[in-house]
Amino acid sequence: MKRFFSLAARTVKWLLVAVLAVEVLSFAVITTSNWIIYGNLREGPKAVYDPYTLFLMENGVWPTANCEVVNNHPELSRTIWFFGGSTMRASAAPYERSIPSLVAKALNERDKPCAFNCMNFGVNSFNSLLEIKYLQKQFIEYIIRPNLVVFYDGANDANYFAVQKDPYAHEGKERAQGVIESYYKSGVGILKPLNAAYFASFTRELLQKFLYTATPLDPNSPELATFVEQVVGRYDFAERLSACYGAKFLLFLQPLYWVETAPPADATVAAKEQELILGRKTFPHVRDNFNTVYAALEKALAGKPYFINLRDALNGRAAPAYTADGVHNTDTGREGIVAAMLPHIRDRLPCNLAPEPGGHQ
Repeated sequence: MKRFFSLAARTVKWLLVAVLAVEVLSFAVITTSNWIIYGNLREGPKAVYDPYTLFLMENGVWPTANCEVVNNHPELSRTIWFFGGSTMRASAAPYERSIPSLVAKALNERDKPCAFNCMNFGVNSFNSLLEIKYLQKQFIEYIIRPNLVVFYDGANDANYFAVQKDPYAHEGKERAQGVIESYYKSGVGILKPLNAAYFASFTRELLQKFLYTATPLDPNSPELATFVEQVVGRYDFAERLSACYGAKFLLFLQPLYWVETAPPADATVAAKEQELILGRKTFPHVRDNFNTVYAALEKALAGKPYFINLRDALNGRAAPAYTADGVHNTDTGREGIVAAMLPHIRDRLPCNLAPEPGGHQ
């Protein structure tokens, strides 16, 4: 019996050592990949808790350059709220190079006598679900009302659904859900620190990312159909909510390297991006999964008056438009995106007409 307990103790000890070793290895893989892709050991800048949206960026609303107002003439003011993820926020670039800053510059240079004030409410890792909550928060709390609300989406919705296989997928979902629900659901839930460590473990995160890159999505799965239905419902709600406050609504489906239907027309640019983009050949299902979600969203959103498809908007680029992850943009990419957006924004906010209610303090 003594030998049995000794063997059991050694077995438990080595199991714990093995678990710790795997966790350390997973930590090394994830932090190294974050450094290679994002230039940072952590994925994204520091976030803080928010009761509406679960989290927001610690450094608050990202500033926008080139905004103007016309004093004493509110009828000439046009305010645009921009929502999206890190590609909208563009906090890795100077704020003057963000999409809202470039839109404000273009509009205020040409569309006189109107003045355009663009607000960048992009938040790293946000998808349509969290943006809807943020939109509600801003209509409740933000003093400057919009004439136009813009959502710029695609990458995060596709990515989080492909990883989590859940219609309500979003950043931090499983960690928050695990902490809240497993206290009673799980036998070890009463051990809250241990349970929280499991849901926040690097091993679990690495396994999810491996399955995402190695497993293709089923385009006919009921989970995908439910997800698309939910996403379209969110955008329909955003349009109705904006209209209640006298604002118009636009949704731009963002371009990604992974979903372009044709390579760049410039062969030199195509060759440079083939060298630059990480995982292009190693993880073929990344492209497949993005395309599966995009195809389903395009089909469901077709015909919506607020929907603008920018999937191939950058095909004519004369320089690389994407960074190493094939999602985030260079200055060239953001300039091309803004050029594609501007006709639709001008169509919704013409300067020769009085604006709808909103856009004033």
